[in-house]
Amino acid sequence: MVLADLAAECFDESIALGEYDEMTARIQKRVLSQVKDDPRRRRFALRQALSIALIAAALVSLLTASAYALGLFRLNKNHIPEEGIVHGEWIERDKEGNITYIQNMDYTDTNLTFTYDCGGTPHYVQFQPRWLPMEGKGWTEDGWYSYFGNDGDSAEGQIPYKIECFYAVPGYQLVMLYESEIVEETTGNGYEVTKLINHNPYMGDENYVLLFSADHGYMIRVGGSLDMETMEKIAENLEVRITDEEVEYNPDYNIGCLNIGRG
Repeated sequence: MVLADLAAECFDESIALGEYDEMTARIQKRVLSQVKDDPRRRRFALRQALSIALIAAALVSLLTASAYALGLFRLNKNHIPEEGIVHGEWIERDKEGNITYIQNMDYTDTNLTFTYDCGGTPHYVQFQPRWLPMEGKGWTEDGWYSYFGNDGDSAEGQIPYKIECFYAVPGYQLVMLYESEIVEETTGNGYEVTKLINHNPYMGDENYVLLFSADHGYMIRVGGSLDMETMEKIAENLEVRITDEEVEYNPDYNIGCLNIGRG
């Protein structure tokens, strides 16, 4: 920019930067001999700083737009090596915020955890199951649910199916207890879809379909002892609504389990 600026006062010819010819070489030599003492260098420094600021602002705007285009949230699938330990904490505090108790949560019987990259705060979601293999019950508000399922015929038997909402919050780990095998990863209907089999040594194999929204930062888990095709059909027939209420989370509780359970 300095070369082109000063060269304009030396010659009327048009200068094309990046191309070499004799005229350009002469101008460059003369300009370099003058530029060190030219008072306009200070004005150029200011113009350069302003240009950089404008470029930075444009990049921020572009990156923000790209983040929205690609989704504000990201689901990370972390494969844990054999004999690896997954650690988290549940911290209790008194009314003044002082720590009164720390419960260390260490998981060794797992090979898969989920964490999130967050570019915003998700909102609570609710669902209505439009198809079910059998009746169930759950936590409802005006016919919309955040938790729904069937516990089975006995307290000791397998759980046929469960549906539950989870949310992308920073620093939180979701642990899939016991060995898990991801069998398919696809996208559809605005979701990243993960299908996996969990080899539960106590209840037998369980099938899971996870629906993750990268745009809105929530995940719906559909899991149970029924076959994978049934889990897929339940997931495909969920109607979901996003509420106006932002998710509140406590960073003192930074780990939890993704497995289905009773209650």
